[in-house]
Amino acid sequence: MEERPRRLPRFPRDELLEAQAFDGVRAVLLDMDGTLVDSPYDWPAIRERLGVDHPSLIDGLNGLPEAEREARWRELEAIEAGATAWATLVEGARELLELLRAAGLSLALVTNNSEANTRALLERFGLDFDVVLTRDSGLYKPSSAPLLEAAHRLGVPPGRCAAVGDSRHDVAAAREAGCSPVILVRNPDPELAARADLAFADLRGLMRFVEITVGRDGEGG
Repeated sequence: MEERPRRLPRFPRDELLEAQAFDGVRAVLLDMDGTLVDSPYDWPAIRERLGVDHPSLIDGLNGLPEAEREARWRELEAIEAGATAWATLVEGARELLELLRAAGLSLALVTNNSEANTRALLERFGLDFDVVLTRDSGLYKPSSAPLLEAAHRLGVPPGRCAAVGDSRHDVAAAREAGCSPVILVRNPDPELAARADLAFADLRGLMRFVEITVGRDGEGG
């Protein structure tokens, strides 16, 4: 009997039509909180508590008078330490990184979290990257600067880097940096998804896409 062809899984927004998105990609720049790690942050409440309405929380805090700035930074760091203690690994995060490695791609983590929290989480969950860039470098999203620096350290042009994140800051920074493709995960906002090249409800969806378009041997693009 002739074997029936396997049906390919369907993806939101018909990503299979965009299979060429990974052509030429040599590295992937990934966000941490909300993308690979679930940390219990209520950012609207945190902003209200800290009295910051600037689009960038970091810039907003840094713009406060010195005495208030130091107090608010200590408060934010205490909130972050608590969130780090309760953080969990997103389902599929470790498998996604393994898949990208198997495809021959270099990996960078670019996060607005602190160096201490980031290292604690990477050690706890056993995650490994070629480059790790935190806000303690002085570079942070939504500026493109940390993504450009990560690409530079990897020795890969930004246009050959895929960027993966879950927020508007991630998308804005990746677009400004010239990363391609810009990938949104775990965010149901259709307007934000429309600003990305690819959007997935979860990391498993991104994994299926990578398996089909790139493959485990890195010969897909």
